[in-house]
Amino acid sequence: MNRAINIQLNDCANKSMKFDGLRELLEFLKSEGEFWREKRESFDKSQRQFHPAFGVYSTFEQVAKTIGSWAERIESWDDAQLSQQINTLNQNSIRPLSSHWIWSGHAFVEPFYRCQKQHGQEVATSFLNYITKKQIGNLNSYQTFLGVITGYEFENQDSDIPKRRNGEKISLGHLRSQLEQATTTLIGEVEEFKDGFNAWESDTQTSWAEWVQQVDAEHKEQQVSHRDEFIAYMEGCKTRISELENTYQEKLRLEQPAQYWKKAARRFGIQGGLWSLALLSSLLLGIVYFSEFFHAWLTGKLLPVQLNTIQGVVIFGAILAVFAFMVKTLSRLAFSSFHLMRDAEEREQLTYLYLSLVNENKIDETSRDIVLQALFSRTETGLLVAESGPTMPGAGEMLKAATRLR
Repeated sequence: MNRAINIQLNDCANKSMKFDGLRELLEFLKSEGEFWREKRESFDKSQRQFHPAFGVYSTFEQVAKTIGSWAERIESWDDAQLSQQINTLNQNSIRPLSSHWIWSGHAFVEPFYRCQKQHGQEVATSFLNYITKKQIGNLNSYQTFLGVITGYEFENQDSDIPKRRNGEKISLGHLRSQLEQATTTLIGEVEEFKDGFNAWESDTQTSWAEWVQQVDAEHKEQQVSHRDEFIAYMEGCKTRISELENTYQEKLRLEQPAQYWKKAARRFGIQGGLWSLALLSSLLLGIVYFSEFFHAWLTGKLLPVQLNTIQGVVIFGAILAVFAFMVKTLSRLAFSSFHLMRDAEEREQLTYLYLSLVNENKIDETSRDIVLQALFSRTETGLLVAESGPTMPGAGEMLKAATRLR
C-alpha cells in the first residue's frame, strides 16, 4: 500500500510537512489522531469549552480510516486515479486542518495543554495567539492577560532556566528532524521489503507446487516397489512367527514360575539368616549359662540344682535335653532354608536354560519332559525323616539331554 504521493500538511503555527509515500502519511495521521485524542480525554468532565485544536483528532481518524478503506482497490488504481483521490481528500478534510491544528511535536504543545486544563479555553487561546501569531488580545481580561504572560515566560524570560530550555529546544528540534527523516526512510525500506517478500513468496509457492508433484510421482513408484518387497518379506516372516509363537507360549508358561522361584530364593535366604542368627544366639546363651553353672559347681558353691542328688541330676538332664533339642531344631531350620534357597536358584537358572534351548530348537520332547519334571519336582526340606518324591536330574543327564540333537 506504499504508493508514491505528493502532499503537504500545514498547521496553524506554519509548520510544513511533506509526504512522499502513502504509508508514511497514514502512520502520521494515526499518530496525530491518537495524540490529540489522549489529550482531549484527559480533561475533567466539568470543562465544557475547549480550543478547536483539541477536537482535530476526529478529523485525523476519519482521514486515516478513509485511506485504510482503499487497501482492496488501490492496487488497481493508476497514478492519476490515486492522485485524484488524494486531492479530493486533501481539499475536503486535510487542508481545512491548517486553521486550528497544532503539530504534536512543537515545544509549546505541553504548555498549551496545561493552560487549557488548568485555566480554560480563553487562556489557552491567548497563549497560542501570542506564540504562533505574536498577537495580544484585550489585556483588560484576566484570562487573556494570563495567557499572554504564560506565552511571554515561555519564549522571552531572560534567566538561566529559559536559556537552558531554549538550547534544549533547539537540540530537541534537531533530533526531531532526524527522527522524522529516519521514520520516512524506514517506512520506505519496510515497503520495499514487503514487495520483495511477496515476490519471494510467489516464487516459493510455484517451486513448492512443482516439487510436490515430483515427490508425489516418486512416492507412487516407491509405494509399488515397497509393496512388492513387503509381500516377499511377510512371506519370509510367517515361518519365523510360527517358530516364535511356540517359544512365546513356553515363555508364558514358565515366566511366572521363574519369578516365583526368584522371590522364593530371596525369602528362604532371609529366613536362613534369621534362623542362623537365632541358633548362634542360643549357643552363646547356653555357653554362658552352663559355663557359669559348672564354674560354681567346681568351686563348691551352693547351687539351686544339686548334682549329687537324683532329683538334681534329672532336672539338669532335662534342661540339657531341651537345649540340645532346641539347637538341633534351629540348625535344621537354618539348613533347610539355605537348602530351599539353593534349590529355588537352580530351578530359576534351569528355567532360563530351557527357554534358550527352546528358542534355538535344540531340545526334543523327551528332553523337554525331563526338564519339566526337574522344574516341578518336589523339594526335600530336610525337616521330615521320610521325605520322598521325584528328584532333579544330575548335571550329566541334563547335558546329555541338551546335546542329544547335535
